[in-house]
Amino acid sequence: MDKKKVLKYIGLTYLFSWTIQVIVSIFVVKNDSKLGLSVFQGGLAICMFAPMIATLIVNGNLKGMGWKPKFKGNIKWIFFSMLIPAVFTILGFVCFFAIYPELFSMDGSYLLKQIEATGLNTDEFQKSLGMINMDMKKLIIISLIQIIVEAPFVNMFLAIGEEAGWRGFLYPELKKGFGRVKTWLIGGLIWAAFHFPCMFIAGYEYGTKYMGAPILGPVVFTIFCIAIGILMEIIYDKTQCIWYPALLHGSINGAATMYQLVINANETDKLEKLMILGPAPNGAIAGIPFLILAIVMGIIALRSRED
Repeated sequence: MDKKKVLKYIGLTYLFSWTIQVIVSIFVVKNDSKLGLSVFQGGLAICMFAPMIATLIVNGNLKGMGWKPKFKGNIKWIFFSMLIPAVFTILGFVCFFAIYPELFSMDGSYLLKQIEATGLNTDEFQKSLGMINMDMKKLIIISLIQIIVEAPFVNMFLAIGEEAGWRGFLYPELKKGFGRVKTWLIGGLIWAAFHFPCMFIAGYEYGTKYMGAPILGPVVFTIFCIAIGILMEIIYDKTQCIWYPALLHGSINGAATMYQLVINANETDKLEKLMILGPAPNGAIAGIPFLILAIVMGIIALRSRED
């Protein structure tokens, strides 16, 4: 492992991303509006390319990461990357809503609340749905299908900025010095810390009112990043094509929004306190299925190397 190159890469990645995150996080806190949210989301989208840019600067062999799509023998990983995040997010829903059933609703009330936050009139919105023979339940089903089928490929083109840095450069370098298990742990921590400024300042991922704020959020999120980092590293190791972990990353980002379709808007205050637990897949309870999957796949991957 080239320690100087790795440390330089981490430093540059954090310098680029943390600077942008601090700026847009402060902006959205001071401008609680549609503009503030747009600036915040745009800034985070730019941050996703910081790992790729840092890799390029330290001469991290971007060309050798498998940019040409490899379909032969890898079709199963396409379906895995597309479907597994949605399936395990739903399993996380089961875990979370079994404990907090009052938060569950299929009436689309929370989704309407999110729409209202953008400045649209919800009554007019529902009338427009009726004009095309659509209601909130049908909209929820269509949205779910889009999240599973469309979102992974759309989000993939943003996620590639991170994956080229994390799975394409950092994890392979760490494995040279630490082995696979320590790489999963260290790499997951580095990846999680990439998000910390916007978490502490703007409440990214869990908000600011959750139990144990603001310390517990980064801890739970680090565990989540370690778990899904294991999945992405395994897929990249199997396919040697950087687009596969990017597809999985994009799919997870899409699945993370699914909870908005099934929340009871009347319980928003309670949800804000419980976000650290779920129902998004990075919650301590809702993330259990992902954690189990990562442990199982990790054990299988380690044993296959020993055989």
